[in-house]
Amino acid sequence: MEFVKVASASDIADGALVPVEAKGVKLLVTKVGGTFYAAQRKCPHLGFNLCRGKLEGRSVVCALHKAKFDLTTGKIERDPKFLFIDMKARNELAVYPAKEEDGAVWVEI
Repeated sequence: MEFVKVASASDIADGALVPVEAKGVKLLVTKVGGTFYAAQRKCPHLGFNLCRGKLEGRSVVCALHKAKFDLTTGKIERDPKFLFIDMKARNELAVYPAKEEDGAVWVEI
């Protein structure tokens, strides 16, 4: 695995969920408190685009079923729910090491 440049650091505002692609892998990149995080773009529950979700601290919440995933570990913090139906998330979120260097954001793929 190697680090791949995915964006200019100035293009990613704190709290934004930005879609990027690295080596054909569709990712989201975000910045929380000056630290960059990268994860798979599709929710592991039903494949909804997580860039349409929202951040809660260092976690991303899927806009479709409200599943919540920790961006540091990929762990499921809240299972999906639709109306009053509780569901079970089957997979954790794939997360990737990210860093800022020379004014750019790099993700290890």
